[in-house]
Amino acid sequence: MGKHQAVIHVDISVLLPLRDAESSVASLVQTAQSVHARVSSRHHANGRALALEILALDERSGDNTSSMLSVLHGQHPQLRTLQDLDRGSALRCAARLARGDVWLVFDRPVSVDLAAWAVGQVIVGQRAAIVPGEILAIHRSVGVDVLRSLDGGLAVAQRVVARYLRRLGETPAHCPAPTATRLDRARVFLRGQSGRVGLGFLDRPTTTTGDGAATASRDASILRRRLL
Repeated sequence: MGKHQAVIHVDISVLLPLRDAESSVASLVQTAQSVHARVSSRHHANGRALALEILALDERSGDNTSSMLSVLHGQHPQLRTLQDLDRGSALRCAARLARGDVWLVFDRPVSVDLAAWAVGQVIVGQRAAIVPGEILAIHRSVGVDVLRSLDGGLAVAQRVVARYLRRLGETPAHCPAPTATRLDRARVFLRGQSGRVGLGFLDRPTTTTGDGAATASRDASILRRRLL
């Protein structure tokens, strides 16, 4: 008889939507590991350590994100990668593949403490926790319902999750982004609305330097024209 590999229950799925993230993807994966360690120091699952998976979801990056993921895959056994995804489809794809009870989403460098807080909120009973423009943690049941048809990224997901819970008479746990400026909040608002006008592929983190700054400015201009 052949040997059957035991199915491992996954407690936390970290979803990383990526586009042209060559310079940040290694730190994002490390942040995922650090969040898992922080949460595991405070919570457990029936006496066992919390199991982690990391889904790196590359939306047709034009830089060396794919090469970086190949290197990281050999260093982090919890890392699974999906590449050549349509832009704006990463979270929709993740909703079909994530196995964890709690899903954590971020697409830019974030505070480990804040991300661990968000995951902890869901573990103790909240259905979602949001740090606007930065972090989304949701229970699997919410993710399956909401993300499977999502057109957009993190900010669109935050808006749609909050609206979904409001219809059920629930409110997500919420923490303001600690360093967000008025301009940052305006950008997050525009990102969150992008899916409403068929531009969910523009929901991506803002870069403030180099070519990324010009791209961010162009994307924001397109969104303003479509929304106003």
